[in-house]
Amino acid sequence: MPLPVETIGNWSTTQLVKFIKDILENQPPRNLPTAIIGSLQVNDTLALKGDVSFPGNPDFHLIGATGEPAFEHSWTNWGSPNFSAGYWKDPFGFVHLQGVIKSGTVGSSAFTLPPGLRPDETAGPFVVLSNGAVGRVDVGADGTVTPISPSSNVYVSLHGIYFKAA
Repeated sequence: MPLPVETIGNWSTTQLVKFIKDILENQPPRNLPTAIIGSLQVNDTLALKGDVSFPGNPDFHLIGATGEPAFEHSWTNWGSPNFSAGYWKDPFGFVHLQGVIKSGTVGSSAFTLPPGLRPDETAGPFVVLSNGAVGRVDVGADGTVTPISPSSNVYVSLHGIYFKAA
């Protein structure tokens, strides 16, 4: 008589063992000291082989939209065909920025992220593309997202900026 198939969530024990084996055989990401995914908790090392995908669309917030943070110090979206400035928080607690902004005062904040989406100390400097050259963006513990010199106000790309939320 075959043994009953045990499951944990939607995973069979065979799938879970294979998943954990795959994790243990690969190099862990260095910026993931602790992760809790459903009832799976990883305290020290997690390694994934291949891509990580999240079900559904991220909860993406556009700067300047109703109920969202406003642009500050004359910064605005670059416009089509570039993405509008915005942010989202992934299931691991990392905040991701995207979009291209322009026309503001370099050294002054472009917008301020709401509480819960801020680093515990200044994050950066992030190296970005700005007017075809190297630029810099810092994200303060107060949530301010600030293009810093050598950025140019012709445009500043926010793509690729991400940090752990406090």
